[in-house]
Amino acid sequence: MKVIKNINNNVAICVDDNGHEVVAMGKGIGFSKPPYEVDLSKIDRTYYSLDSHYVTLLSEIPEEVIDVTLEIVEKGSDYLGVNLSRTFWFSLCDHINFAIENVKNGLVISNPMTNEIKHLYEKEMLLGKWAINHIEKRLSIQLPLSEVSGIALHFINAEQMTTIGKQKDEITHFIDDITEIVESEMNIIIDRNDFNYSRFVTHLKYLLKRSTRLNETNSENVKLYDEVYEKFPELRKTIEKIKLYILAELNIEPSKEELLYLVIHINRFCTRAGL
Repeated sequence: MKVIKNINNNVAICVDDNGHEVVAMGKGIGFSKPPYEVDLSKIDRTYYSLDSHYVTLLSEIPEEVIDVTLEIVEKGSDYLGVNLSRTFWFSLCDHINFAIENVKNGLVISNPMTNEIKHLYEKEMLLGKWAINHIEKRLSIQLPLSEVSGIALHFINAEQMTTIGKQKDEITHFIDDITEIVESEMNIIIDRNDFNYSRFVTHLKYLLKRSTRLNETNSENVKLYDEVYEKFPELRKTIEKIKLYILAELNIEPSKEELLYLVIHINRFCTRAGL
C-alpha cells in the first residue's frame, strides 16, 4: 500500500493496489516522507470513504489521546460484550480530548445525568470509572468525576443506536431549527461536515433524550454560566431565542446549566468563523 499523505506519525492517507484511497492507522506508518510503500503487516486499521470531518479530527487531536481512546474502546467492547461501530471511537476521542482541554483551561462542568446513569447503567459507569483512571495512568491527566458518566453516556448511546424513523425525523427537525437560529443570529454559515457541528448535534440529541429534566441544575454550573454569559455578550440574543424555541417545542424551560453547554458550542462555531 502506498502512503500519499501523512496525518500524524501513526495515521496516513494511502492508495491500495486497486487505486482506492484509504485512511490507514498503524504504529509509525506516517513517520517517513511520502510517497512510499508501507507493509500491510504494519497497518492495524483501515477506513474507506471516511468522512472529511473524521480526517480533520485525526489531524487535530494528539496521538496519545487517540491511542488511549482506542484502548478504552477495545476494553469497553470486550467488557460490555457488544460490537461497536467502527467509527464510534472518533466521537469518544473527541469527547475525551475536549474534557482534557477543559481541565487544562481550569473549566470543570458537572454532568446533570450522573445520578440517573448511575442507577440505570451500572456496567457503563464502572467502565467510565476505569476509563478516567486509565487516562490518568497513561497521560498523567486527572479528569473530573463527572467524566465517569460522560464517557459512560457515549457507550450507552453506542449501544442504543437503533431509532425508529419517526423519532429520526423529529430529531432532525429539532436540530435543523436550532442550527438555523444560530446561523441567523450570529450571521455565520455552519459547516455541516465540521466535527464541531457533529459535537453540537450529539449534544442536542442528548438534550432531547432528557427533555423532561432540562430544568434541573447544578449550582456550580449556574455560576459558571453567569460568568460565561457576561464574557460573551454577543451570544445572549442567540441563547435567548434558543431558550424560547426549546420552551415552545418541549414545553419546559432549559436551565442555565443546559444553556451553558450551548454557549460553549456556539462560541466554537464563532471562533471557527473568525468572530
